[in-house]
Amino acid sequence: MLNFIREELRKKILFPLKIKRWTGDVVEQFKKTPEKRIIVFQTPTHSNIGDHAIAEAQYLFISDNFPDYCYIEINQTLMPEFIKKYKQFIRASDILVLHGGGNFGNEYMREENLRRMVVSEFPENKIVIFPQTIYYSEDELGKSELKKTKELFINHKKLILTAREQVSYDLMKTYFPTNKVILTPDIVLYLSKNYLFERQYGLEVIRADQESILSNRAKDEIHTLLEDNFEEVIVSDMHIENYGKAYTSKQRAPIVENKFRQFARAKLAITDRLHGMVFATVTGTPCIVFSNYNQKVSGTHRWIKDLPYIKFVDTFEQAKSAFEELKELPSYESYSSDTLKFKYQPLIDVIRAS
Repeated sequence: MLNFIREELRKKILFPLKIKRWTGDVVEQFKKTPEKRIIVFQTPTHSNIGDHAIAEAQYLFISDNFPDYCYIEINQTLMPEFIKKYKQFIRASDILVLHGGGNFGNEYMREENLRRMVVSEFPENKIVIFPQTIYYSEDELGKSELKKTKELFINHKKLILTAREQVSYDLMKTYFPTNKVILTPDIVLYLSKNYLFERQYGLEVIRADQESILSNRAKDEIHTLLEDNFEEVIVSDMHIENYGKAYTSKQRAPIVENKFRQFARAKLAITDRLHGMVFATVTGTPCIVFSNYNQKVSGTHRWIKDLPYIKFVDTFEQAKSAFEELKELPSYESYSSDTLKFKYQPLIDVIRAS
C-alpha cells in the first residue's frame, strides 16, 4: 500500500513538477540562443536504448555538420506542454528535426501523433524527419491512420522525409508524392566505437515483443548454440531497466555508452534487433542477425552487407553455418563510420538548402 501511494505521488505531483521545471529550462535556452537554430523534437524518454543511441548520433551529426547552429532538444514528454504554451518561441527561420527510428506508422501511435503535432503546428518551418522506417498495417486501422498522416503531410511545403532503407524510401515516395524524400543509413551508423576490451562472452539480444518473428523453439536453439560454445553467455536486451532515469541528454549518454561497451566485450552476438545489429557493427563485434516482422532489419543490413563479421540469416540452420564462418575470422574488426559518411550527404544537403 505504501509503495502504491509513493507511485501515485510520483506520477501525479512530482513528475508534473519535473516536466514544468524541464520545460522552463528549455524556454530559457530559447531566450538565450542566437539566430541560427536547429530544434530536435521527439527525442526519447521511453526505455528503448536504440532510440537513445539515435538521439546521441543525431546530436553528433548536427554538431559535426552544422557547428554554426545552436542545438536545442525537446523530448517527447515535454513536447505537448511546450507546444501548447510556448510555441511562439519557434521562429520561422528555425529548422525543426523530428527524431529518427522505426516508429513511423500505426504501430506506435504516441510517436505518430507527436510527429503529426509538429507538422500541424509549424506550417512555415522547414521540418526534417531523420532516418526512419515506415510501416502501416494493411488492415482498416492502418489504412485509416495512413490517410490522416497523408492529408497532413502532403500539405506541408517544407517537410522532408528521410528513409533508412529502400522499402521505406519507396513507400514514402508513394504515400507522400508532394514531399521531398531522401535515403540514408540509420543515423547510429554515423558513430564509431573502437574499444580495446578483452572479449569475454557470448551475447544474446533477442526480442520479446510484438516485432519478433522467432518461435520459442528457435529462441531456445539460439540460446543453446551460445551455451554450447561459450563459457559465459549474457542474455540482454535493448531496454533500460529503470527508464525514468533517461529523461535528459546527460542521463542518456552513459546508458548508451554502457550498452556499446557490453557489445564490445562480446566474442559474438546473436540478435533480431536492428540496433543490436548496429551496436555490433559499430563495435566490431561478430554478429548473427535474424529479421523481425517488417523490413527494417533486413533493409538496414544492406548498408553493411559487405562487412564480414555481420551475418544476416533467415533460419537457424543458416545461423549455425554463419556461426562456423565467424569462428574462422582471424581477428576482430575495427569499424570506421567514414565508409558510410558520404551516404549522409543528402541529409546534410536538405538541411543546408535555403
